[in-house]
Amino acid sequence: ISDLTLDPLTQTATRAGKKISLTTKDFRILYYLINHQDRIVTRQMLKEHIWGYYFLGKSNVIDVYINRLRNKIDKNFDKKLIQTIKGVGYILKE
Repeated sequence: ISDLTLDPLTQTATRAGKKISLTTKDFRILYYLINHQDRIVTRQMLKEHIWGYYFLGKSNVIDVYINRLRNKIDKNFDKKLIQTIKGVGYILKE
């Protein structure tokens, strides 16, 4: 998407040719968002897919991970790829 590339075989990401360091969870969330590009992904969808249906973590854990991803892939770029849909979830789009 745009200048962001994700390689599922090596679990690496680059943006504008710059390698981005991702944790396993970061990678899984970003991979899920890319596979649902241009579609709204709810917090519940992420909880179920990344942590499993019985995830009992704090309610803001998704927001924390999304914020970390934004700092890694959007912070130094004019074009922001991860967008919040207030009260619903997130969308990754160009």
